[in-house]
Amino acid sequence: MAKMSATIVAGIVIALVIGAAIGWVIYPVVNPPPSPGPEWVSKASYDALKSDYDKTKADLTKALAEIEKLTKPKKVGLILATGGLGDKSFNDISFAGVKRAEEELGIEFDYVEPKAIAEYEGFQRDFAKTGEYVIIICIGFDQAEALDKIAGEYPDQNFALVDMVVDKPNVASLLFKTNEGSFLIGVIAGMVTTTGKVGFVGGMDIPLIRDFFVGYEAGAKWVNPDVTVLDPVFVGAWADPTKGKELAVGLAELGGDAIFVAAGKSGLGSLGAVHEKGIIGFGVDACQCYLYPEIMASMPKRVDVAVYDMIVAALLGTFKGQIYNNGVKEQWTGCCRLPEEEGFWEEMFNFEHDPLPADVINKVEEARDKIAAGLIIVPSAF
Repeated sequence: MAKMSATIVAGIVIALVIGAAIGWVIYPVVNPPPSPGPEWVSKASYDALKSDYDKTKADLTKALAEIEKLTKPKKVGLILATGGLGDKSFNDISFAGVKRAEEELGIEFDYVEPKAIAEYEGFQRDFAKTGEYVIIICIGFDQAEALDKIAGEYPDQNFALVDMVVDKPNVASLLFKTNEGSFLIGVIAGMVTTTGKVGFVGGMDIPLIRDFFVGYEAGAKWVNPDVTVLDPVFVGAWADPTKGKELAVGLAELGGDAIFVAAGKSGLGSLGAVHEKGIIGFGVDACQCYLYPEIMASMPKRVDVAVYDMIVAALLGTFKGQIYNNGVKEQWTGCCRLPEEEGFWEEMFNFEHDPLPADVINKVEEARDKIAAGLIIVPSAF
């Protein structure tokens, strides 16, 4: 697209220059100069030619600036959620989507790792006021309040927000039906538990995280009506693995032998506890099964796919500020043990899953197909 635009602009520039040159040549023919001689030019003729020259020069300058703009590498801004890179989950999978755009689309990008919610507004404004970014991607529901303000201040700047809605024409709100993917994890938990008790550790007690739990509970009970789903526990923070570990240990002491974790970097502590206790764990956002052999499956939230799609739209000029809400049917959420996903994650993290029993995989696939077809309506916390 950029090459085509540059060609068109270059053609216009050439035509303008040629047109100006022709005007210089034919002008004396159409309007023969009066005496005293052929070298004499009237003031009116001079003024007309000077005006043509100035206009051509201005058009040329504008065209050259447009060519430079079209050939300049496109930039993307990424504002991560608190907790930062290294969570092997939400932030890392978001970053992977931008890295993919760098490798495949040739974009450049800048990113920041806020330490507190109060920093979001400043980072958003700092990125937006430069005018350098085709899109600014904001990771995490808790950026919504700041973005509602900043998007209004910079209406010509494209933004994407993950996990929350900002009702502005320049904001793409990216939502994921995590309850549907969590249902698939619940199916596995309900089939493999030996104590008949399964648990859940969340980052914060908010509807966004409750949605994981509600889907997980429904999946476990769909496949195993006799299962006991222990009351969910919440860390209260995204970057407190010590507390995450304590909560998972507490669930294990209550008899929970299969624990689903949706807590960002705090969840790494929970999964560590799963490993130490030798019970079954389930990861989230990205495939976390490579961390410990006890992690049997993960519920990937394909933020990388959503982020990449928004960057492509911004580059092509097809970006639309609207709500995007996708789940199992669209493969924005799912289970890393499904055939269409397993190889992708094993290649990404260079490991191999331990095989699951055929009846477990078959049941997960059945649930996936029924959700996609609308035959199973998964409850939601929203």
